[in-house]
Amino acid sequence: MTEIRDKLLKWLFASVEKYFLPLLLGAVVMNTIFDTYFYSLKGIATVGFIAYEVFMFWFFEKIKKRRILRFFIYCGIGLPIMMLTFWLVGSGWQRSGVSFVDWFYINSQDVGAVMEYNIAIFVGLGFFIISILYYFTVYRFRIFGVMLVTMFPFVIYGKRSENISTLTITFMMTIFLAMMVHQRLVSDDAKDEKNKVLMINHSYTIGIALFVTFVGAVTMLIPKPAFKSQLELNQGIFRFTINTNSTDYDDLNDVSSPRFGADSTGEILFTVRPSEFISQVYLRRQSFDYFRSEQWVLRDEFQQWQGIEEGEDNEINSPVYVHRLMKALAETGRYESYGLTPDLFDKHEEYDSRVILNISGSNYSPTYIPAPLMANVEPLNYCVRNVHGEVYYAGGFTSRYGGLGLSYSYYPEAQEEYDYAYSLPFNWPGFLRLMDEAMNNGDITTDQYSNLVRMYTLYTEKGGVTDRITDLAHEITDSYDSDMAKCTAIVNYFMDNGYIYDLDYIPDDESIEYFLFESKTGVCTSYATSMVLMARALGIPARYVEGFAAYERNEEGLLVVRDSHAHAFVEVYVAGAGWVTFDPTVPDYKQQEEYGNGNAADTLRTFLDYFSRIALFLGVLFVLIFVVFLDRIIELFFRIRMKFRKTTPEKTLALYRRILRLLEVSSDKNALIRGMTPQQVLALSYERGAEIGRAVSLFEQVCFGGYTPAEVEFEAAYSLYKQSWKALAGKLKKEKAKAQSPAE
Repeated sequence: MTEIRDKLLKWLFASVEKYFLPLLLGAVVMNTIFDTYFYSLKGIATVGFIAYEVFMFWFFEKIKKRRILRFFIYCGIGLPIMMLTFWLVGSGWQRSGVSFVDWFYINSQDVGAVMEYNIAIFVGLGFFIISILYYFTVYRFRIFGVMLVTMFPFVIYGKRSENISTLTITFMMTIFLAMMVHQRLVSDDAKDEKNKVLMINHSYTIGIALFVTFVGAVTMLIPKPAFKSQLELNQGIFRFTINTNSTDYDDLNDVSSPRFGADSTGEILFTVRPSEFISQVYLRRQSFDYFRSEQWVLRDEFQQWQGIEEGEDNEINSPVYVHRLMKALAETGRYESYGLTPDLFDKHEEYDSRVILNISGSNYSPTYIPAPLMANVEPLNYCVRNVHGEVYYAGGFTSRYGGLGLSYSYYPEAQEEYDYAYSLPFNWPGFLRLMDEAMNNGDITTDQYSNLVRMYTLYTEKGGVTDRITDLAHEITDSYDSDMAKCTAIVNYFMDNGYIYDLDYIPDDESIEYFLFESKTGVCTSYATSMVLMARALGIPARYVEGFAAYERNEEGLLVVRDSHAHAFVEVYVAGAGWVTFDPTVPDYKQQEEYGNGNAADTLRTFLDYFSRIALFLGVLFVLIFVVFLDRIIELFFRIRMKFRKTTPEKTLALYRRILRLLEVSSDKNALIRGMTPQQVLALSYERGAEIGRAVSLFEQVCFGGYTPAEVEFEAAYSLYKQSWKALAGKLKKEKAKAQSPAE
């Protein structure tokens, strides 16, 4: 039984020595890759990959002995895996319509999750990584092959413009260095004796641990250099002319921006000079329609409304026109049953307080015009407005030759406009009945009514609205009557329930439900998305909008817009009032974006980051010192314990046991030391240059003769031991030991 156990332990130890580091490196590399593709499932994927690795290593070891057939066997298993991978890629393309290249290189929030591609990565890329690792570590060690495996995550993350965490890089490089040191020790050992097996003993473990731990600590302590590529530095690098009327790069997208992992530079894009003082203005970039796979997308039906003539669209989207239309309907006196009476307009006569905005920026050249919701850009003969309200450059004019420079007027959304919206007595069902009657009375056109109904239908589409989101929306708003009050209650809900704004937060679960009910931490994209979905759950038309929040002022009093001021907000079509802007994001974003890394939260985060690195470095340094001086520390504790021993026989026996222990630790004859006679121990110590004759003599007298040494006798033997303990521990060089040993 003992023999079987010893063989099993020997096999297990040999397997760990041979396979542990390659398997660990493969697991870390693939875990890093899984982190960008599998998200919350990366733990399960990593465990599965470890099992995959172990099985394939076992299989490769079995076929290694078959020198002629092993190539064909490998191809026989590799070909089906390759075919399965290609089948998964094709199946994923057919089901999702997302190409594998787009999925592989672009964040899944932009293109959507495709499970077939995840499985293809696990099976196909995993097989490739395992094959390389086995061949270049177990079969024959080649540092280039191991480095190739280690570089895979860096290539993938670089292509996707994502960052690998410092801890992950440190861990991966530490294992890589450990493997290099291990293989070097194996190689050096093999040169001395062909068939000798490397013994992983105390010295080996301490040596390799000290090396890789020190390197890892230094790697974490050194800050990453702040380097920006040319693509990041030059905002217009993609904007080159194909012909006089178009550009190759379009600033507007078919999908919304990623909800997590934003990385801004703080660069000033443009400035805004208002003709009157304005504390803040929301500049629209573009809006989105459908929420699919945790992202907002554009759909054709929103852009191809039937029956819309030039100008009619503006009537639907312009709150100015809606206000005037409602006032005209009230003055007819035919709609009092709906609560629409002239007195609603006594405190709000007209939108007549226009503000002129002058926007300029020498380095910013978009193909769109950043403009507020109620911007009056119709006088500009070089721009057009689409059904969403976005404004484009047109007629061959672009701003890329001289940056951004234009002026237009707009109606600010002031408190009186919000008061008017609050005063309206009907919700959407009642409003649509009113519009239907107005159409029948000839007060509005058929196209106006049908386009209004069409807009309501499209912007209350329920994609992404779950039962939990619907229940929360009703819980927040059921005590309010008007749509305006309901939307305001949703905004206040985020302010009053502990929600946090954090640019650096990346959750394990990227769903909106996780944000709303679990983490309560995110950026403007999550807040805006949540409000749109809750508004639509209540049957209130709403749309998700991306643009800029301009609130920072420079010394000249101009509003400064940086790339860090990119912002997502909400536009709700309030029945009878038109589109109204809401910003559900908690106000913390203004501090973080305005002051960049200088705000208190970022300062604290930076301090904690560097403090943790310094603490880690000091901790590792302490461990290094402790390990390096471990023998001295143990010796110190031994001498302290000796002071508490009362009798000289106890001290004598303890001293002899200490001598044996030192010889065991420093010798490859551990099993034989305790079986030696005192004279053999004395002879071995003389070989090392240690003078312990008195200690051995006293031990023989105490152990075999019952002798009780005088205190002075023990102190003399103990004093010689103190001078010789380093020699007993094998710390003296051979030449010095020979010089100290007695002449034969």
